[in-house]
Amino acid sequence: MQMVSRGWPRGRAGGVTAVCLATEVNRHPCYIVQHAMFPGALTLTRALFVCAALALVALPAAAKESKKKDAPAAAAKVDANAIVAKAVDSDPWGLGGAEVKGRVIVSDKAGTTRELAYTARSRQHDPPLSKAIVRFSKPADMKGVGFLQIQKKDGDDDRYLYLPELARSRRIAGKMRSSAFMGTDFVYADLDRADLRYSSATLLGEEKLGKYDTWKIQVTPSRPDAIYAKLIVWVRQDNQLPLKTEYYNKAGVLLKTQTTLEVKRQDGRWYVTRTIMKSETESRQSELILEELIPRTDIDDGEFSVRNLEKN
Repeated sequence: MQMVSRGWPRGRAGGVTAVCLATEVNRHPCYIVQHAMFPGALTLTRALFVCAALALVALPAAAKESKKKDAPAAAAKVDANAIVAKAVDSDPWGLGGAEVKGRVIVSDKAGTTRELAYTARSRQHDPPLSKAIVRFSKPADMKGVGFLQIQKKDGDDDRYLYLPELARSRRIAGKMRSSAFMGTDFVYADLDRADLRYSSATLLGEEKLGKYDTWKIQVTPSRPDAIYAKLIVWVRQDNQLPLKTEYYNKAGVLLKTQTTLEVKRQDGRWYVTRTIMKSETESRQSELILEELIPRTDIDDGEFSVRNLEKN
């Protein structure tokens, strides 16, 4: 057994002065205590007993201190861009590879409400990019209206709106991305999600949102046709779903706040099934509810065409 002396730090225990000799016993750090109540150093047996006792006292504190030191390192390893990429996959309209039935309830501060009902079919063609076709059945003045969206990796997405009274479709240009979608508080840009897909993300920290631990992330869109200057997104750490998103313009004004109210896991994938988009400038909101959702990977690619959109 080898013992190597390291020094004699002094302290008090229970009002009695004690001297600790830092040592190594068989290359393991230890302390031998010389207590004022005992003449001379403790025996080796007692020394080992004291070493063990001191280790038990020191371990919790050391573990706590280690955890504190590791926290910044863990935060530094979080890839904010990767988190945002996963959050994009949680499209609240259900347009990323599914068959859905949903409705949107638009309401204002006066209590006026308007309800839209729709069905949608979609498929991913270059994940997270997707193709989707949406058909409205309510209200009466929107019955038969259809919408086709084909997301693209390069350039503007394809968007077509079918109006039954005109019996034809018209293309929605990129400059219309800031326009309201079907009179709701969602705009076309909220459906194509290009401002999130093409962006840089910065981790602002971690926050508790309700009972969930979240990452708070600032997203800065990179495309020149972006309609938002920045977005602040709170993403659940356990499943990468966005729980809250704030949308800002170039003047730094908060335009809208999107809040997730309900999520669902189906076939191993998480979906946002109920969300509210609140306008901060017009005192109104739109609640989006997915009543039925069936994940699909087998919907034929031929469905996503203008010709099919115009079939009533």
